[in-house]
Amino acid sequence: AARASAKFRDYVAALMAERRAAPGSDLISRLITSEVDGQHLSDDEIISTIILLLNAGHEATVHTIGNAVRHLTAHPQRDRALAPDGIETAVEECLRFDPPLHMFTRWVYEDVTILGQPFRAGDEVGCLLASACRDNAVWPDADTFDPLRRKRPNVAFGAGIHFCIGAPLARLELQLALPLLFERCPELRIVELPEVANLYHFRGLKRLMVAR
Repeated sequence: AARASAKFRDYVAALMAERRAAPGSDLISRLITSEVDGQHLSDDEIISTIILLLNAGHEATVHTIGNAVRHLTAHPQRDRALAPDGIETAVEECLRFDPPLHMFTRWVYEDVTILGQPFRAGDEVGCLLASACRDNAVWPDADTFDPLRRKRPNVAFGAGIHFCIGAPLARLELQLALPLLFERCPELRIVELPEVANLYHFRGLKRLMVAR
């Protein structure tokens, strides 16, 4: 994963070099030439922004919709869940049960002990968001997908200063896309065991074979 991330960063850096040599009207060129109060974005800031836009704006959405379709397709309460008065609840359950991002890396800023486990400043911690979303103390029978489940706050989009700023857009995309898909393809069914992609941060399908 570290090697792949480094190669992708090098790829984006090469694109930036091309745009500096021959600027266009594309997003990368605009990020390079943008200026506020005489300040330009650094190369690291531009690279991070491009990677964030690609991952959060595209890949996370793709996996969220794919995971949701997988779980809703054969569910007996699907039509009721996708009704106008139920879609918000159904979307939250899709996000809780199978979020597109299962783990984030964080760093400890100061010494602290949580549930008897000491952490030192500088420690690297893997935060398993998907595990937190399956806490039976919060959601009874948490390992069961229930699109009619009473809506409760979840951490599919993170929390605190790391809460995803794209959460409202992602929720809206799901609330529009899922009812429309099943309205147009009401007999949609899965014809092959879904294949989960071998990814580091993301949790999504490599492919989902369906038929009508």
